Amino acid sequence: MKKLFSILVVLCLLMGMCSVVAAADNAEEPLSVTLDVLNRGADAFYGCDVNISIKDFIALGFELGDACNVVLENDLYRYEFKSVPFYNGYYTKTGDPLLCAYGYAIKENRGEDYEYTRTDYPYLRFCYNNREMWNLLHLTTDMKCTITLVEQGGYEYEQKLVGGLTYSKNFEDYEAKNGATQEEVFANFRAVKSDAMKENVLFRSASPFDNANNRAPYVNALAKENGIDYVLNLADSQAKIDKYKESDVWAELDYSQALLDNDQVCLMAMSAAYEGAAYQSALVKGLNSALAHNATKILFHCTEGKDRTGFVGLLLESLCGASYEEMLNDYMITYDNYYDLTEASDKTAYDYIVELKFNDMVNYLLGFDPSLEAQGDGSYDLSAVTAENFATAAAKLLTKAGMSEENLEALTALLKK
Repeated sequence: MKKLFSILVVLCLLMGMCSVVAAADNAEEPLSVTLDVLNRGADAFYGCDVNISIKDFIALGFELGDACNVVLENDLYRYEFKSVPFYNGYYTKTGDPLLCAYGYAIKENRGEDYEYTRTDYPYLRFCYNNREMWNLLHLTTDMKCTITLVEQGGYEYEQKLVGGLTYSKNFEDYEAKNGATQEEVFANFRAVKSDAMKENVLFRSASPFDNANNRAPYVNALAKENGIDYVLNLADSQAKIDKYKESDVWAELDYSQALLDNDQVCLMAMSAAYEGAAYQSALVKGLNSALAHNATKILFHCTEGKDRTGFVGLLLESLCGASYEEMLNDYMITYDNYYDLTEASDKTAYDYIVELKFNDMVNYLLGFDPSLEAQGDGSYDLSAVTAENFATAAAKLLTKAGMSEENLEALTALLKK
């Protein structure tokens, strides 16, 4: 009887094991793909392109707003990233990783169905936001990138909230508003204004050299109209300028060419990593050069006049003692110009961008004022921060980056009332 019972127990255990194996065999494997790392992404974010187009990646079953695990590895290094968002823009905080399909989705209204119409990236890009992943992690082209879906729609709310922030490259799609002409809106061109700053000395815009977004001729004309006598080109190297010269539109850029020929342009070739020593030392080099050329009307720009330009604007406005509200208004004009995003049009999306982008930069900058004490999360109580705190922080950053006291005084005298 005992023997019969033992046999029955063994049979039950075997049947149980079989059922577990069967369940494992039937379990659906998570969506995953392993791709070659191609190169450092050819833009300001210094991430890596992987060998698949954005449309082909989505055709596999991935969707904007998904959460994915990402592994980068070769024989020397292995990096694993958990719950990485897949976005069509840089909608993470500085230093956070993302899979990026920049410019991919355009839709009529944020929060509703997408209409996929174009992309500015030929390949899917994996990167940090505003930090140089390729250099920091010693990435190489012999690496493999494995992307695994872990939560479908894990970041759907964030993607739908701001995923419609893509813009047209056609002049006819823009209109004059808020005292700016159609040309100024399209070119994202304006004088930087605050009660603390001299008028019409500091200007910002999209690129007057790189016509990838069809804006260079408009910036060229506006620079001429406003008498710009020095340009801080945050984006380009001489090699890039030489490439632009091959385009059909280059002949139209007469004023931009004249500034280049007369040594009135500083080519700074900065990444988007504003926290980095390379970014900050390049900025000081450019500002010193403008002072050495006795500049009276300075234009600073990157490609769109948004990210690299945004931090430079914040820094120089802070140096002059502009208020938080004045600096925020100047920063968010770009989002109005490109995307028609204002506090009135979509307060939720507006506030999200302010916190994600602008306040992230503000909190970094304020860390240079030793009199301020950060809160537990590393941010500052902005309601208690004064214009003097901003000015102190900006001066400390520029000094640490290599600007002399003499040039710091000269720059402040040039810009401040």
